[in-house]
Order: sequence, then structure tokens, then C-alpha cells
Amino acid sequence: MNGTVMVFAAPFSDHDPEASEPLIEAGLEVVAGPCDCLLSEAELIDVLQGVNATVASGEQYTRGVLQALPDLKIIARWGVGVDAIDQQAATNAGVIVANTPGMVTQSVADHTFCLMLALARRLPEEMRVATEPVWHRVEGVELWQKTLGIIGFGSIGQAVARRARGFTMRVLAHDPVARPEAAGELGVDLVSLDELLAEADIITLHASLCDESRGMIGEAQFRAMKPGALFINAGRGGLVDQPALARALEEGWIAGAGLDVLADEPPVTRDPILSAPNCIITPHNSSQTAESARRVNRQVCEHIIDALSGRRTRSDLTCREVRPSACRRASLRRTSGPRPSIVSTSCLLTRITARSSTSAHLPVAGQSMG
Repeated sequence: MNGTVMVFAAPFSDHDPEASEPLIEAGLEVVAGPCDCLLSEAELIDVLQGVNATVASGEQYTRGVLQALPDLKIIARWGVGVDAIDQQAATNAGVIVANTPGMVTQSVADHTFCLMLALARRLPEEMRVATEPVWHRVEGVELWQKTLGIIGFGSIGQAVARRARGFTMRVLAHDPVARPEAAGELGVDLVSLDELLAEADIITLHASLCDESRGMIGEAQFRAMKPGALFINAGRGGLVDQPALARALEEGWIAGAGLDVLADEPPVTRDPILSAPNCIITPHNSSQTAESARRVNRQVCEHIIDALSGRRTRSDLTCREVRPSACRRASLRRTSGPRPSIVSTSCLLTRITARSSTSAHLPVAGQSMG
């Protein structure tokens, strides 16, 4: 098999220098893409000329980008979210879009509870007080037997619900397409969004981002929450009207927020959310654990090898059979020649090393995208 794979997702190699080994063993050349800069449409087109597959992060695959890349066969997303990819344009261009559902579920659910506990026990303030010469008590609240509201009851929402059982929490969930049997097995009550907002002490957001869900939590929803409510978002920043959230915290409509995602990542200078009271922000890091990275890396490699071999991938979001003609497949024949090298880039591709050993390390910057 011949072909070039470009890696944009820094976690692919950050956790495991040998993550690309399956690709190289299949005869593919692995190229480290520019992981520490946001590329314009023109820059992305330029960088991806001749590339057959990408390990994608947050770069924008627009219609213009996809139409300009006749050699591209598959976009393998490192993680779950595919809101940066025009899926209809990908389908029209014969490009497979695959993600890694379920691979980061446990890590994101853990991080969700990390944010809940840090908010409930006012952990940042406790850490500050611990460094002062005179200590004073910092009073928090318990999660024990509180009401948890989960918006979005897919795999991550369900994993959060399982953890909530350990805190003897009453769990409500809102998801128009949730399976009642899944909720029943976990002792979760499926309710309307209005009921969830009114009754939950902690609300955690795990919905997918699309045109219909963008900004789904705004001023009206924050005003409908309890004054003591804690709000968690480890889904997508675009689900929330961020200025409304900052105002809700400033004016005390809710008690606190724990955010792993923002509208702009990294945030713009002087973004009001950065100075909002009782707000804990982590850098879109909820999926970043050693265990999840190994699972995602393995599945990403499987997707790419399957697609470039003419097999259907396990996760094909374009929902069509993989055929050489549909993919406008270039010649990707297996060869018995020398193993390909690893190439590093910084917006322009520059060959820096030839691969002669069995180890594979991609020197890319540490960008994290769930």
C-alpha cells in the first residue's frame, strides 16, 4: 500500500511515540502536520496537496478545501466531534469521514465529575487559601443526593449517569432521541428540557453541535435554572451563548460553571468568561488520558488502513459503501520496498528525517481536541 497520512491531532503522538507504527507497517508515509496554528482555507489546501488521509483535529474542512484535494480519501477524526467538517461536501467529493465514538467516553465522564466536584467544593479558592499565612474555612456543597440534569444522553451522558449512582444522585436527562430502555437501566428519568432546568442542582451538557443545537443554552435557559445551580459543559463551546453565561455568573443567576470548552479556543483577550466569578475553565482537555489516547490511536489507524485498502471503515459518517471509484482512489498498492519515512511540517512541508528504525515519533505541538 502506498499513500501519505498527515497528522494534525497532536495527541496522536503525544501519548505514544509509536502511534503511527500500524500505518507505517502498512506501507504508508506519516507526515506531522502543523498542529499549533490555525490554517486558512488556502493554507490547508496547500499543505494537503498529495495527502491521502488525515488524522484530523480542529482544522476546517470546508467545501472549498474538499473540492481542491482530489487525492484525499479519508478524514479520520481524533475524537468524536466533526463540526469542523462539511460532511455533505465530503460525501460529494468521495471523502470518507470517520470518528472514534466511544473511545473517549470514560475520560470525558471522569472529567465531568472532576469539574462538578471542583465547583461544589470551591477547589480553586481552597487552593489559594492553603497558601496564605492565615487560613479560613471555605464552605462548599455536597454532590450526595443532589439532582443531576444531563442534556444529551448518548454514550458520554450515560457514563456520567453511571458515576452519579455512586453519589446516590437523582438523575434527569433530556435527549429527544434517547432510548427509554437505556435510561431505565440506569434509573434515569427522561424529562423535558424545561423540567430539567427547573429541577436540577447540577446541569451537564453533552449534546452534539449542529445548526439546530448551536446556542441552545442561553439567557432564557440560565434564568430558568436554580440560583444555586452548577453548570458544566464538556461538550462543545458553540452549544452555549457564552456572553449570557458570563452575565449569569456575574449577576448570580447560577452559582458556578465548569467549562472544558469555549466559543473560541483559545479564548480571545478580555473574554468576559475569563473573569467571571465561580468559573473553572480547563483547556478542552477532558478526553486527554493515556488510556483514551491508546484506544483512539488504534481506531484511527484502523480507519485509515481500511479506507485506503478499499474496505468500509467501522465508523463512516458519510454512510456509503467504500468503493475505489467513489473515493477517486489513487494508486495505493502494497509495496515491498523500504518503509516510509516520517516527515515534520510547520505549515509548509519540509522533510527532516528518514526513517530507519522501528520507532516512530511525530514532533508535533501539544494541541488537544476531544
